[in-house]
Amino acid sequence: MLPVLHVSQIAEALGLPAPPSGHPLRDGRDAAIVLGAWLSDLETADWDLLLAPSRSRGRSLRNLTVNVFHPIELLPAAWTTGEFNWQPEQDDTRETHLTNHSSLVRFAEPAATAWSRFLDEHGRELETRDPLVSSPRGRVPFSALLSFQRWHVAYHYRQLAATLEVEPTILDRLDDLELPAEVF
Repeated sequence: MLPVLHVSQIAEALGLPAPPSGHPLRDGRDAAIVLGAWLSDLETADWDLLLAPSRSRGRSLRNLTVNVFHPIELLPAAWTTGEFNWQPEQDDTRETHLTNHSSLVRFAEPAATAWSRFLDEHGRELETRDPLVSSPRGRVPFSALLSFQRWHVAYHYRQLAATLEVEPTILDRLDDLELPAEVF
């Protein structure tokens, strides 16, 4: 059986600051807001710019889109099954099937829509039920996983915004986000 990890232990293992947790409905809604902004910026972005290496370890915005939207896609099932089998090392393979602008949007949109639908159906339960979820990095409460995904979406959204030269003002509306000063 995998050990149950505290949020701070996960953050330490990843070399990241521990995001504040304890507000799962807020965190879920915030993630949905940032995903919406991401999609909006993505829809108007130039395809060649989406494929170009960014300052985020040379990853393209197409790759970052996969890296952000795929784990969000997995969250509703993690809530019900207790399994979060996100393997980011497979993002390169996932993105090879996204060969044009519309296929990238078609990849990301359903994940954002399903997440919003999940919040509509189970949002109140997020405040009262916090199942343990197994992941490749150990077992964590769903609320901690959600806090990390909120932080993850926002962190990479700043990178998308910087690369596309748009202001990430949507992030100003999110409380207690505590992103590092450096964007890359």
